[in-house]
Amino acid sequence: DLPLEGREFQFSTESGELTPNLKDLIGSNPYTVNLKIVPMGNTFDLRGRIQTGLDLQCSLCAIDFKLPVRLDVHELIIIEKALNKGEQMSRNNHAHEWEKTGPDYIVIPSDVFNLAEYIHEQIGLAEPIRPLGKPDCDVACENLQDRVSRPWLSYGADAENAQTSPFQILEKLKLKS
Repeated sequence: DLPLEGREFQFSTESGELTPNLKDLIGSNPYTVNLKIVPMGNTFDLRGRIQTGLDLQCSLCAIDFKLPVRLDVHELIIIEKALNKGEQMSRNNHAHEWEKTGPDYIVIPSDVFNLAEYIHEQIGLAEPIRPLGKPDCDVACENLQDRVSRPWLSYGADAENAQTSPFQILEKLKLKS
């Protein structure tokens, strides 16, 4: 339940409260979470910081690396009862959606807010779609020649040749069976 008097939350690897909820994302990486919920009229202000790391593979050379995750959180939690049957509401885009520095908002139907699920989703959203081992990683990466070999996957003999389409390599991938 959202506390009417506000509350500060501090979680870490040592305390272990969130470890089962975050294990699928962060594995054995340490984490610290410091969040504070403060009531503001009919909404709640959620602010704080989430820090951890993600074990990822570079999308170019498949080298394992740790991505540090440092999230500054600022959300407004709005409790809004669900609409009755036949009622409808429309919302326009708001200017705050264009701003990166202001708060965002979450609309929930009751005063029950699952903080562990929220933290899990924030860390999951921090994972890049195409992770790179270092910020300046490109085709000239020195690790590109030392790709990690996968025993269950074989590359075509001419897979290193230039392709006209990024999907051409898919024709050459074969599962060993």
